[in-house]
Amino acid sequence: MKRITRNLIIAASFITSLVLSGCTEEKPAALPESDEEVTWRITASLDDSEPATRLDYFESGKALKAYWSSEDQIVANAQPSSSYNVYTFSLKEGEGTSTGVFECTSKTSNYLPENLITNAWTIYFPGSKIRCEKDYLDFSYTNQVQKGNGSLEHLQDYHTIRLMCTDGTECVFDNAFIDFSGDGHTESSCMKFNLSGLPSITPTEVALEYSAPAGGYSSCFYLYNVINEFWGSTQPNYSTSNKISIRLEDFEPCSEATVYMMMSNRPVYLQAGGTLTIHVKSKEGKLYSCSKTLKSDAILEGGRLHKISGSSWTESVLENIDGFDNPEEGIVVLQEATKGDGTDIIIMGDGFDKTHFGSAGDYDKIMRKAYNDFFSVEPYTSLKEYFNVYYINAVSSEDHDAKPLQNGATQGDASTIFSTQFTPNTTSITGDDNATRTYAAQAIRKKGGKNGSECTDEDEISSRVNSSLIMVMVNVKCHAGTCSISYNFATDYCAVSSVAYTALSTSDEMRRWTLIHEAGGHGFGKLSDEYGDNFITRFSTTEWDYLIRQHNSGIYRNINEHWTADEKKDGWDNDFRDTYTDESNVYWSDLLDASYGYTDSEGLGIYRGGKTYSNLFCRPTNNSVMRNQFDTDGHYFNAISRWAIWYRLMRLTNSTDAQSFKESLDDFIAFDNKLTIEKNSALTKSCDTEGLLPLATPVLIYEE
Repeated sequence: MKRITRNLIIAASFITSLVLSGCTEEKPAALPESDEEVTWRITASLDDSEPATRLDYFESGKALKAYWSSEDQIVANAQPSSSYNVYTFSLKEGEGTSTGVFECTSKTSNYLPENLITNAWTIYFPGSKIRCEKDYLDFSYTNQVQKGNGSLEHLQDYHTIRLMCTDGTECVFDNAFIDFSGDGHTESSCMKFNLSGLPSITPTEVALEYSAPAGGYSSCFYLYNVINEFWGSTQPNYSTSNKISIRLEDFEPCSEATVYMMMSNRPVYLQAGGTLTIHVKSKEGKLYSCSKTLKSDAILEGGRLHKISGSSWTESVLENIDGFDNPEEGIVVLQEATKGDGTDIIIMGDGFDKTHFGSAGDYDKIMRKAYNDFFSVEPYTSLKEYFNVYYINAVSSEDHDAKPLQNGATQGDASTIFSTQFTPNTTSITGDDNATRTYAAQAIRKKGGKNGSECTDEDEISSRVNSSLIMVMVNVKCHAGTCSISYNFATDYCAVSSVAYTALSTSDEMRRWTLIHEAGGHGFGKLSDEYGDNFITRFSTTEWDYLIRQHNSGIYRNINEHWTADEKKDGWDNDFRDTYTDESNVYWSDLLDASYGYTDSEGLGIYRGGKTYSNLFCRPTNNSVMRNQFDTDGHYFNAISRWAIWYRLMRLTNSTDAQSFKESLDDFIAFDNKLTIEKNSALTKSCDTEGLLPLATPVLIYEE
């Protein structure tokens, strides 16, 4: 998401807090029955409080000050466990100042504010990204890039605020004054690096690493927002690391650099005797490190600017096996497209130290297995010639040390190149998506031209990365996988990237199935999960409405809204449609024509449950690779999923004349009739699947 850059200057406090004050007692105006416009307004102010206690070697002085910019938004949510009752306020007055007037410009609620049963509203910033508790808790700080020495522009994309107002509706909808300068809120903090005494280098990355004293806990940096009390069932992601980093671009050779890195709202606790180390990577292939041992315990408070300086450096040479630093040796072209314009898959690994590389290591074999796994099932087997595929050496300083469990792993302290994190007893994996895109860009830049030559057009490189599939093989042998699906509404084939994280698993077949599900299904196909494991107790048809918009943009075409007369009787009357779900109105209704044979060959129809819900959504077949790897009854990808995959690829590679998904039906049928579709019958014969959980739901990331 891009917004006009906020004017940030080094002067006063860095938006340190947010609290409610000056609420009126009058009841807000209700929406009239007519089309007459009603305006709700909030006035929000940024204050100049002093930052919290710093470590003894931090610079003294003021922090940062922020001014409102023209596209800023804040969100007021009456029921933050969902995004069904969200009121979005956009800046109308006060651009370039610390006090802005925001007007309500949109709402998802079907209710008037005063009719909502609540005496507490939760306010989020930025409203363009955070609309509910889940958005706030899922916000990641791992994908940061600073462009230019001393630049502050990137901070706006990683600064979040959450405020809980407990004084009722009046505080939100009747010219409320919200002063961002007190208690009762949580927000991002920021680390400023003052680097001096370096030789003239072009820095490409700055990292901060903490090593605890003997018996201490080094993994102290939180990668997501964390709060103690939260709305709904969404749990905070408590993933931590002993190292946080930021990529640097557009830096000129320099001996001094100023770098800003946003951090989680969670305080960072550091023990006396522990060591903080700044690492600076350079384009020249050198690594510079500066360390200091703490004399006393210290806390980096959330919501503050903290400063750290480095001036005495130890120089070392980076290993010359990493594909980013040595692309000639570290990037392998697995195939070039021979049909259409070609679209890109870039494979890389995380948590592989230098011992895995070269002829004696296993990195090459793992990358090639991932390549072969992806194209081992239809429709990808028959579409293989439309893809450019590369792998790139991604060398971590340490092997991944997450401890495998039956589901997921217990996170360790190892420093890995893409910062992948596990949550015990779940199947989720998170990582630094932006860092993977940096490596993907290097692969295309150095080997993405004809016959493995350089691609010199930076606009083309950026465009190709932004529509690519990135596959990350994580060096932990456990049952886990997650895909970050980027999407927007600009096209009907979702021409933006995905990053699919796949653990190595405990067997070749389980790894293969996980990769096909994450990379082939979620990553390239932009498909939804087809399993359902919970019963909905609160629901709004806005979720169905949003699914229609997703269908139109190439997302989740294998799932449809679903409801029956029985469900209407159970108390859903106010929200439900007038027409029940049947074969005439599911998204894949065209494929249910008996002449195509899909109803007989793979049981295509309407099956209750999908999108992780046991009701109110439906899937096209009883089983598939997007539902249950433990059931042998089903094809890897059902017909609507194959159609979605085929169409997206044809549009990305300019290989079809059809200008819309539905228009391409006849061409898809002609293609699909040539395929030999096998059932996924081998899995349970070769794997112990008892007790394994379904793979984690994908992470949806909206990108303009």
